[in-house]
Amino acid sequence: PRKMAAAMSASARPACLSSTCLCPPSSRGAHTAPWTSRVDVPHPCRGRNRFVPRAAASGDAPGVSLVAEPLTKEAFAPFGQIARPEEDGVEFGPDDAQLDLSRGTPRFYIMRLRDKTMSFDTITFHAQVTQCLGALGDQPWYMAVSAPTKDVGKFPRREDLKVFKIPPGVFVKMHAATWHAGPLWDAANGPGSMDFYNLELSDTNQVDHNCHSYEVPFEVVDEE
Repeated sequence: PRKMAAAMSASARPACLSSTCLCPPSSRGAHTAPWTSRVDVPHPCRGRNRFVPRAAASGDAPGVSLVAEPLTKEAFAPFGQIARPEEDGVEFGPDDAQLDLSRGTPRFYIMRLRDKTMSFDTITFHAQVTQCLGALGDQPWYMAVSAPTKDVGKFPRREDLKVFKIPPGVFVKMHAATWHAGPLWDAANGPGSMDFYNLELSDTNQVDHNCHSYEVPFEVVDEE
């Protein structure tokens, strides 16, 4: 079987305790430069936030692997919904994406990501909005998710995390406050960049990134 995995080096980062934290780019699978765990060190978060030294998550260890599973309606239900093509004229129903964009100005845009890996060490949630993500093109991609806790102190442990392989031609809607890391893919053996349509709020990236950074990265493995 073909395995896809790429590790990124672990760096000591503190957990962000602010509800207005802008997470480091690694929540979307990007490499970031190491920085130290001190309260007076500049941080990618914006605004006046507090930080404390980060504790290792239960079950974390160098090279911890998470096996990607196929995307199905039932498996993804605790985290959100799947939207697939449907015929024109079909009326709105419970299988359509149930959106909550009521707490700000909706923003629908195409997000270009580059040079991603199959590894992450930061996970985030958006408490104020449901989020929709889907890829343009014909390449699959991956997303790590965990059920909402609405509390950065109650971050997902290894046993709480699920990784889904998302095929082309569908998008996912995440419930408000669903923990997620991605989109991820193996740029070293695939496209160097991918475009994603993204529906959130106009200020989600500024005021609604609530994040936790792990001591070591998780590696996503595709065993298909």
